[in-house]
Amino acid sequence: MSRLDEIKGRYMQHEYDFALSSADIDYLIQQAEVSKEWQIVANNTYADLIKAERRVKELEDKLYELNESAYETQIDFLEANGKKNSLLEQNQRHKQALEFYADEDNYEEDKFNMFAETPVVKYDKGQKARQALEGDKP
Repeated sequence: MSRLDEIKGRYMQHEYDFALSSADIDYLIQQAEVSKEWQIVANNTYADLIKAERRVKELEDKLYELNESAYETQIDFLEANGKKNSLLEQNQRHKQALEFYADEDNYEEDKFNMFAETPVVKYDKGQKARQALEGDKP
């Protein structure tokens, strides 16, 4: 049985004729002070818990913002990658057209053979260039 239980027991026996000893009073005061200290600890702990909950909410909000930003960055990257691929295809078409017109063999004609074919470039009349540029139009 605890000291507090002993004091309660004596009080209940002599409810109307009860005198506390100075040791009992000291003990009760000490217990009240300890209780007060624990109440302060509990209040501080509760305040710390409220602060921690606020911080968790702030961090969750920040995480949401970062996830949104990451998603937007990913979309931007995919769009840029699509544009890059489109530009690579366009570049390839232009390169092929330029290679065709840069090839000197496409300009040669046999002046001494009347049955010789007309030079490819003359026959083409810029068709390859127009085809390469057609692919550039939206």
